[in-house]
Amino acid sequence: MCIFQPPSMPAVDPSVEAERKERMAQETAQARQRRDDALDDEVARRKKGVGARSLLSGPGGGIGFYNAYRNE
Repeated sequence: MCIFQPPSMPAVDPSVEAERKERMAQETAQARQRRDDALDDEVARRKKGVGARSLLSGPGGGIGFYNAYRNE
């Protein structure tokens, strides 16, 4: 055995490699689904709003607090 030569790796079994690729594809799909669900939940949470805070966090950006007739 030569000191400077790295040991050769054993050949990978094709069935094991196919199973690994299938498992990785499933995990990737599950991660994508969890990410999409989290995004949907975040969008729903931001759109919902609660009480007076919804005027600040909504798409109007606080314009709901302005009343032109009150500042006479």
